[in-house]
Amino acid sequence: MLIMVIRKMLSNKWMVICLLAGAVLAVAMVSSIPIYTDGVLQRMLTKDLEEYQLSTRTFPGRYLVEANIYSYYEAENRVKAYHMVKNRVTGQMVKEIDLPVLSQSEDLVVDHLIAVSEKQLEENQDKRYIVIEAMTDMDEHIDIVHGRMYSGEKQDGILEAIVTEEAMQRLDLRLDEVYRVTDYNNYLTEPLRVKIVGVFTIKPGVDTYWYKPLRTYNESFMIDHSLFHKEFIETESPVLTKANWHYAFDYYKITLENISPILEAYKQQKRWMIEKNFGLYMPSITIIERYHEREQQLKITLWVVQVPILLMLAFYIFMVSQLIVENEKNEIAVLRSRGASGLQVFISYLFEALLLSGMAMILGPPLGLLLCTFLGASNGFLEFVNRAALPISLNSKAYIYSIWTVAVFIITMLVPAYLSSRTTIVIYKQRKARSTGFLLLRKLFIDIALLGIAGYGLYAYKMRQQALMIAGVSGTDLAIDPLLFIISTLFILGAGLVFLRIFPLIVRLIFLLGRKIWSPALYASFIHVGRSGGQDRFLMLFIILTLSVGIFSANAARTLNSNIEEKIAYNIGADIVIKAQWEDNRPVSLDPSAGPLPQTSDFGTQEPVLYIEPPFQSFAELSGVESATKVFRRDNIFAQTVTREHVSRVYLMGIIPNEFGQVAWFRPDLLKPHWYRYLNLMAHHPTAALVSTSFKEKYDVKLGDSLWLNWGGQGYLEVVVYEFIDYWPTFNPNPENTEAANPGDPFLVVANLSYIQDQMALEPYEVWIKKAPDATSEQLYKDIENKKLKISKLQDAGQEIIKKKNDPMLQGTNGALTLGFIVTMTISTIGFLIYWTLSIKQRVLQFGIFRAMGLSVKNLIGMLVCEQILISGTAILTGIIIGGITSELFVPLLQMVYSAAQQVPPFKVAAAREDYIRIYSVVLVMLGIGLSVLGVIISRIKIHQAIKLGED
Repeated sequence: MLIMVIRKMLSNKWMVICLLAGAVLAVAMVSSIPIYTDGVLQRMLTKDLEEYQLSTRTFPGRYLVEANIYSYYEAENRVKAYHMVKNRVTGQMVKEIDLPVLSQSEDLVVDHLIAVSEKQLEENQDKRYIVIEAMTDMDEHIDIVHGRMYSGEKQDGILEAIVTEEAMQRLDLRLDEVYRVTDYNNYLTEPLRVKIVGVFTIKPGVDTYWYKPLRTYNESFMIDHSLFHKEFIETESPVLTKANWHYAFDYYKITLENISPILEAYKQQKRWMIEKNFGLYMPSITIIERYHEREQQLKITLWVVQVPILLMLAFYIFMVSQLIVENEKNEIAVLRSRGASGLQVFISYLFEALLLSGMAMILGPPLGLLLCTFLGASNGFLEFVNRAALPISLNSKAYIYSIWTVAVFIITMLVPAYLSSRTTIVIYKQRKARSTGFLLLRKLFIDIALLGIAGYGLYAYKMRQQALMIAGVSGTDLAIDPLLFIISTLFILGAGLVFLRIFPLIVRLIFLLGRKIWSPALYASFIHVGRSGGQDRFLMLFIILTLSVGIFSANAARTLNSNIEEKIAYNIGADIVIKAQWEDNRPVSLDPSAGPLPQTSDFGTQEPVLYIEPPFQSFAELSGVESATKVFRRDNIFAQTVTREHVSRVYLMGIIPNEFGQVAWFRPDLLKPHWYRYLNLMAHHPTAALVSTSFKEKYDVKLGDSLWLNWGGQGYLEVVVYEFIDYWPTFNPNPENTEAANPGDPFLVVANLSYIQDQMALEPYEVWIKKAPDATSEQLYKDIENKKLKISKLQDAGQEIIKKKNDPMLQGTNGALTLGFIVTMTISTIGFLIYWTLSIKQRVLQFGIFRAMGLSVKNLIGMLVCEQILISGTAILTGIIIGGITSELFVPLLQMVYSAAQQVPPFKVAAAREDYIRIYSVVLVMLGIGLSVLGVIISRIKIHQAIKLGED
C-alpha cells in the first residue's frame, strides 16, 4: 500500500511539490505566530525594564525586604522576629521568585544611639546621633580611602568601624578615636566602645550590591557583619532596630514563562509582609503588571492582522485538498469498480496525508523560526534595518500550533477522500454531469449571510468606540467581541461570493456582444468559462481572498505607521520645538526641568515677574532651519463668556498666523475648509480668536462673542470668537477620563501673539522650527552647542518617531503584517499554479482533440490566455477593489486597543503607491509563471496519447 502511494505521488510530483510547499508554508506561518509573538513580547518586557532603569536610575531586578523590628515588636521578641523574617526570606521567598541572583546582602541596623568621644568625656561636647550597621560581603564592594578595614573581632573590648567621608565631616569624627555609644532607652547594660579605623567609599562603576545611595550612610558606623551577629543577635539584644535583605535578580531572566509565577509569589509574599508590618519592594513588579496591558494590546493587534491570514491559509488548504481529490475521483471510482474496498482507498489517502504532514512538521517550524529571525529586523512595512535579533526559539507552543495546522490539513484531505471512496464509476459519472457545489452556496445565500455578519461586526465595533469615547478608558479595559477578529475576512468572502453570483452573467453578456467576431479559440474559451463548475469559481474566490488580504495587510501597515507618525507630529506641533532659558527678576530661578509651561500662582502682593527675552534670531538662523516662529502656550487659564460664565482650565495658544502656517504640522482634512482659511481670519483681525467647539457646546458661545481671558494675576484679555475648531496642533479635544466629562472638557483659545504681548506681560514662548528638506537633527544640535544657546526644553518629532519605531510593539505589528503579506502573495502564487496544473491535466483529452482538429499550439495558448483574463484577470481586479473597500472599512479596527484620548488625530486609512506596485508585480510574475508552465505542458501534449486516453 505504501509503495503504491509513493508511486502515485511520484507520478504527480509537481503537484505534490506544490502541495507540500503550501503545507510547509502553512505550518511555518502558524508556528511563527507563537514564536514571533513571544519573541516580541520578551523584547518588549526587557526593553521596558531597561527604560525603567535608565529613567529612574533604579535597578529593576531589586528585591528588598525591610523589617522595622524596633517599632512593631517588644524588646524581648525582636531577635525572634528577626529569625522569623530571615528564615522566611532566605528559605522560601527568594526561592519562590526563582531568578538568578547577581548580588545579595543582609543589612542589620541598631538605631537610636548616641556617640561621645572618650577623649572628651568630661567636656560638654555635642552628642552625635548615629547608627551601628553591618552588611554582608561589604568589603568586596568598597574602597578604603583613609585608614584601614575593620577587624572581624573585638580588640580589647572595642568594636572597629568605618565611616563615609561625609560622616567624618558631619559628625566631626576623628580617625583612630574611640567613641562611647549608648542608646536612648537605656536597653544597653553598659556602653559600647567603637573605634573609627577607616573611611570608605563605594567602588567606581555600576554595582547592583548597593540598594541605597552613599549619602544614606552618613550617620552609620559600619562594622563587621559576623561581629554584629555575635554582639547583638546571639545575645538577643533588645536594641536591634532593623534588618534588610536585598537581592539583585537578573531581570533579563524574567521571561514569559515565569512572569505569572513571579507575580503570584510576590502577591502572596506582599500579603504576608503587610500582616507582619514589614515592607517588600520589587520595582520590576510594576513593569510586569503594566506589561500585561501592553501584552494584551499587542496580542489584540496581532490577532486583528493575523486572523485574515490564518483564514486564508485554511481556505488554501481546503482548496488544494479539494482539487487533489477532484482530480483523482475518476481513478478512485475505477479502483472501486475493480474490487478495491472503500477502506483501502481511504487508507491510501491517509498514508499520503501523513507523509506530507510529517514532512511539513519537520520543515515547517524551523522555517517559521527563520521567518521570525528575518522579520525581527523590521523597521516598517517591508522595511528592514540592522537590529539585534529577537530572543526567539522553537518552543512547545510552536509545535502545538503546528500539530493543529497539520490536523486541519489531514482532515481537509481525508474528508473529501472518504466521501469519494464510496463512489463507484457510475455514481461518479452521474455527479460529474450535474452542477457544482457553488449552486448550493447561491441557494443558501451564504454570501448575503457573510456580509450581514460583517456588517453587524462593524456596527458592534463602532458602538464599542463610542463607549470608549464616553468612558475615556483604554480599549483593553472593555471586553472584545471575538467576531471583530474575523469580520474583515468574512466581508472579503461575502463580497467575493456576491461577485461570483453575477460573474456568469458578465461572461454571457461579453460573449453575446461579440459572438459574431470571436475566433474558434476565443469561442471555446467563453464556452468553457461560462459552463465551468466549482473549480474555476474556487480559484477566483481564492485569488480574490488572497489579494484582498494582501492589500488589507499592506494598507493596515501603512495606516498604522503613518498614524503613529502623524500622532507624534500633531502632539509636538512642528519638526522641532525649543524653549530657551529666560532670565528673570526672581531671586531663585525655576528648575529648567519643571516643564514646558511653568505656571505662576496669583499672589496679590508678590512682585511681578519680569522676563528678559533671548534673541529669537539666534534660533531662527540655526543650521538646517527652513523657517521658525514664536508660539506662546499656557495651560489652566480662566475665561469668561458674555453671559458671565467662568470657564477654567482653558488652553491658550498665541501665534503669528502667517509664520505658524509655514512651520506647524497639521493634517489638512481635520478642518473644513482648509486650515489656512482660519489663519487668514486671524491675520486680518488682531483681536480674532479661534476657539474649540466645546465652548459652543457647553457654554453656547456664538460667532462674534467676546471672551475675557485671565491668568497670572494680570488683567483681562478680550478676544473675539471668529471661528470654532475641533482640532489644532497639540490640542487634544477628547477628555482623558470620566471625571473630566464636565468641568474638565478640553477648551482651546488660539489668539494673535502680537496682541497678547501688547496687552499682557511678556512671558516665555517657544520657538517652533521647520527643518530644511535635507537637514538633520544632529546638524541643528551641533549648531546649538557651538552657539552655546541655553535651552530648557527641546522636542524633536523626527527623533520621537525613531524612538517609537524602536518600540517592540510597533516592530511586532510591522513584522506580522510583513509576514502576512509575504505569505499571502506566496500562497496566492502556489495556489494559482496548482489549480492551472490540475486544470490542464484534466483537459488533456480536450486539448488533444483540438490539436487533432487543426488548432495550433499558438491557438491553444491564446485560448488559455483568454481564459486567464476571464478567470484570473477578473478575479485579480475584483480582489484589488474588494481589498481597498475592506481596508477603508476594517483597518480602523487596529485602533480599538486605545482610548479615545489616544486617538488624536483621528485614524485615517493610508495606502502607499509602492505597496500596490509590489502587489501588481507579484500578480504579473504569478501570471507569467502560470502561462509559461501551461505553455510547456500544452506543447508536450501528444495527440496519439490524448486519443488513447479517451479510449481508456
